[in-house]
Formats: sequence, C-alpha cells, structure tokens
Amino acid sequence: MQIDYLIIGQGISGTWLSYYLSKEGASFLVIDDNNQNAPSRMTAGIINPVTGRRHVEVWMADEILPFARNAYTELGNELKITFISQKDIIDFFPTPQMRLSFQQRVEEKGGYVTLDESAGDLRQWFNYEFGYGQISPVCTAHLETLLPAWRNKLQLENRLLEETFKSDDLHIEKKSIRYKDIAAKKIIFCDGTSSVNSTFFNRLPFAPNKGEAMVVEIPELPAGNIYKKGLMLVPLEKTGLWW
Repeated sequence: MQIDYLIIGQGISGTWLSYYLSKEGASFLVIDDNNQNAPSRMTAGIINPVTGRRHVEVWMADEILPFARNAYTELGNELKITFISQKDIIDFFPTPQMRLSFQQRVEEKGGYVTLDESAGDLRQWFNYEFGYGQISPVCTAHLETLLPAWRNKLQLENRLLEETFKSDDLHIEKKSIRYKDIAAKKIIFCDGTSSVNSTFFNRLPFAPNKGEAMVVEIPELPAGNIYKKGLMLVPLEKTGLWW
C-alpha cells in the first residue's frame, strides 16, 4: 500500500488530522487499537475559555472557541450527528475568598466570567452558601459520539487499520517510511500519552496526568449547564447521563 500519510492514533488529534487530510484529498491510513480507556475516550470534552483559580483567559480563546464550534458543527452536519453544544459553567463558590477572587476577575473585565445568577435558585439539587458565578460561552464536544462515528467512516473507506502499532516494524528511509507492507511519505504520531514510552519521543519533558472519571445517571438534574464545585458534573449527549 502506498499512501501520503500514516497516522498513529484515532483520538481527538488523529480524528481531526485525518478529517482535514481527507478534505485536502490526501491519501492516508490510521492505525488505532480501539482502546476504550484512551484519554480522548474518557474526557468530558469541555472547551473552556478560562483556566485556573484566577479564571485567566486561555491562549487565543477569542479565535479558538469560534473555530472549534464551527469545526465540530461542520463535521456533525456531514455525519448528521450533533457533536458540540453550548453548556456554560455554573461555578459554585466553596468559600467567601473564592467568591471575592471571582468578583475581582469580573471587575477586571474578564470577558467570559459574570456574577449573574440568572440560572436561579439551585438549592433543590446543590448545597452552596456563597452563591455562584457563570463562565460563558463554554462548549462540550461530544467525543463519546464523535470518535466512534468518525471511526466508522474510516472503516467504510478502508482508511483504518485496527491494531496496536509496533515501532519495531517501522523502517525510516531518507524520504519515506515503511511499516509492514505500508509505504508512506510521512508518519504522524497522534498517540497521546503513549509517546512517553516511544523511542522517538521519550526524552521530551512531559509526563501523563492521572485523572479519575465516573459516569452517573441523574435524570432529574437540568442538563443545560455544567456544574462545578470542587468536582465537575458535565451532561453527556445521552439524556440523564453525567460525566
């Protein structure tokens, strides 16, 4: 098989890379072992314009947020599935100091944070003493539906090889690479934390970040927002399920 690109991994990076390569008419093959515990399959998919205790705007938020919303919407329209929705964050303040810090950020004209409590009294579902603020707009990418839907398209087009990539079978030549019976101009690794153990990238200064996630069923909780107080409750695409 002769192709332009060999892509290792079909998480969020491998999915978007293969999507845009397909739009450019490039030939490619994705190798992915369909690990259901891979980070992209476990994440909540939150696209948040602020970060940290000070709610600082993330890098290029004004450009990235509209681009992401348009990209997920475009791909969803092509596959006739909803892949993104706006779910703003209701941020309950655990202490008076945290409320003050949030208020200071609002007064500094933080473009994505407000002290508006228009969501109303939420004590029917939550215990909170110091009110809440809102972060908006925040989007959730529904990776639990996007990744398998794009995987199915790749399979139908014979652009997916479902197996574990083995670096011992990779041979790098001057202007191309060869993997088993596959020849490609380039190989692009989109395998996330697996690169920690890679012979190519194991000297890079990064390490996996451990997290814990649980999916719970709360059918009565209004699913219009993400709720945050120490931990986060994020509505999934399937009604009643929360990450």
